[in-house]
Amino acid sequence: MRLIWPFPEPERIRVDAGFLDPAYPRWRRGAGLPPAEHPGADLNLEGTSGDGDLGYPVVAIAEGRVVHSRAHRVWGHIVLLEHDLPGLGRFWSQYAHLLFRTVREGDWVMAGEPVGSVGKGDPTRPFLAHLHWEIRRSPIPADAWPGADRAYIEAHYLDPVAFLRQNYSPARRYFRAGVVLFAPQRQELGPGVVNLERPDLAQVALRKP
Repeated sequence: MRLIWPFPEPERIRVDAGFLDPAYPRWRRGAGLPPAEHPGADLNLEGTSGDGDLGYPVVAIAEGRVVHSRAHRVWGHIVLLEHDLPGLGRFWSQYAHLLFRTVREGDWVMAGEPVGSVGKGDPTRPFLAHLHWEIRRSPIPADAWPGADRAYIEAHYLDPVAFLRQNYSPARRYFRAGVVLFAPQRQELGPGVVNLERPDLAQVALRKP
């Protein structure tokens, strides 16, 4: 139900390289790297430059399971989450070039829970600090790099910025396949939505049988 941006202050997000950004292949050639397409979005904070947002928190965009949390050459630290949301189905979000990770494989995280912080990628050949963020349609390897294969990217990835703009849902409402109430005794109430917008009151809406 809840779907948010990967920075705690979404109003400060700056997209420095977008999904399939036409400037990206040119930038790689200028950096002496093989041409490639961009399967995600590179995010920084408005008003920063250089490594100004190094260490800034990165949070889960939706609740889900941590299927990968490891350090990689070039990529730096990577966290990959698997999600399954009503209306959206299964998809995967990846957070790369992290300075460090705060979750382990197998963890279950909620939307807004920290997964790491903005880093610089491979410490032996660092980038300027930024978050490389992806939304995937398929359970492909965490450090997959499709290179210049645009057709592969279009088949297995989504534009993360467009995806969030279309489906953004910041309210703290969570669908549960089974709601259990302990008042005065345990009652299994079936599927429903738990609304936690108010810190002093949990509200539950149940699906009619």
